[in-house]
Amino acid sequence: MEVTKKIAQYVVNTSLENFPPEAIVAAKAAIIDCLGCALAGSKEPLADVLVNYLNDLGGKPAATVIGRGFKTTAQEAGLINGAMSHALDYDDITFITKTHPSAVLIPAALPVAEEVGASGRDMLLAYLVGFEVACSVGDAISPAYFDDLGWHPTGPLGALGAAAAAARLLGLDVEQTAMAISLGASQSSGLRQNFGTMTKPFHAGHACKSGITAAKLVRGGFTAGTDALEGRFGFMRAFSGGNDYDPEKAAASLGERCFMIESGIEIKKYPCCGSAHLALDATKALQQQEILEAANIERIEVRVDFDPPRSLIHSRPKEGLEGKFSMQYCLAAEILDGRVGMASFTDEQVMRPKAQELIPKIEMKRHPGYEGQLSWTEANHEVEIHLKDGRVLTQRAERATTGSLRGATLEEVRTKYLDTAAIALTSENTATTLQMLDNLEDIGPVGPLADLLGG
Repeated sequence: MEVTKKIAQYVVNTSLENFPPEAIVAAKAAIIDCLGCALAGSKEPLADVLVNYLNDLGGKPAATVIGRGFKTTAQEAGLINGAMSHALDYDDITFITKTHPSAVLIPAALPVAEEVGASGRDMLLAYLVGFEVACSVGDAISPAYFDDLGWHPTGPLGALGAAAAAARLLGLDVEQTAMAISLGASQSSGLRQNFGTMTKPFHAGHACKSGITAAKLVRGGFTAGTDALEGRFGFMRAFSGGNDYDPEKAAASLGERCFMIESGIEIKKYPCCGSAHLALDATKALQQQEILEAANIERIEVRVDFDPPRSLIHSRPKEGLEGKFSMQYCLAAEILDGRVGMASFTDEQVMRPKAQELIPKIEMKRHPGYEGQLSWTEANHEVEIHLKDGRVLTQRAERATTGSLRGATLEEVRTKYLDTAAIALTSENTATTLQMLDNLEDIGPVGPLADLLGG
């Protein structure tokens, strides 16, 4: 079965009218949320390093670097915009692929759309087809991909989605689109062992750049295979560890299932690893019932729906980035401060004595009897706080599993954007860009929007 070509046919032939209104609303919310995260991320140290790197490269000023006030090539804009979108780990996630989809798709689609003069409607469609392509492949590869083998799905699957989005915007035909996806597949990468460093957001940026590079090279006559997903030595077998993958399932699902509704977009409430969010929700609920004082806590047991540590690899974090991937620190910050926000993840906050005293008292375990099973089996976390007076406080939080927009309402997404975008934009430009994004399918060429997002 020519799976890569069938996926390419989907990319070329799909229109915005093929998506239900609910999916379009969710996609626009995801774009708003992602660009807000990118604007906030533009002030992170990682952005300074990447800007200096880009200044050394030079290049045609064709696409905007979000929040930094200059333009570079579409490929390099994808690199830095993608990394900035994911820098705070505040950007959205999706269930089926266990990826951060928008941090790859929007920073890939916006630079290409800006360069070729595409409309907001074109960019919105490119985002949606890239999302569906990444989900269709992610749903058909082995769960070992994200459970056991060490891959960070945002990087490899993101490269496929970014290539599909860029190919659509560049107007590639089916054969070219199949080659662009195949070339994107050969650039796929990202290891979970690098979580807690600048390299994790680099995975998103690299995927953006890979997808744009693939599509532009193929447009210029570069060749690649047209079966790099399903082939004997292709993406799906390689990233599945050689077992338990189904290329035909990937091809058959496109157009028949709408992953934007089925898998949905989950908006983050906290700027840290999504694997800690349900436990944070449970802890917050306990705090509404009783004032929690760290001095009164004997120990805390957190029961999760995955085999620890998975993504939460830093049980004893020593710096801010490590704290984002530490269940222990995230809960300590919630208990000590009453909230987990962008200010929670500085080196100073992680290393403060009160946090370091509470961290060793927090233990993370899998729900009894579920050890060794696939991740997300129960889709809930349970926090059990043992107090020194002998009382035990318990609270469970469950993940939303239906609907295209999860974790926040559209109005809450807008409010989050006003908060995050204000870090890099004036209040007037924050409001103007939000209005443009709310009406993305009607704004015409995205160049004026990109200019405002430059800051």
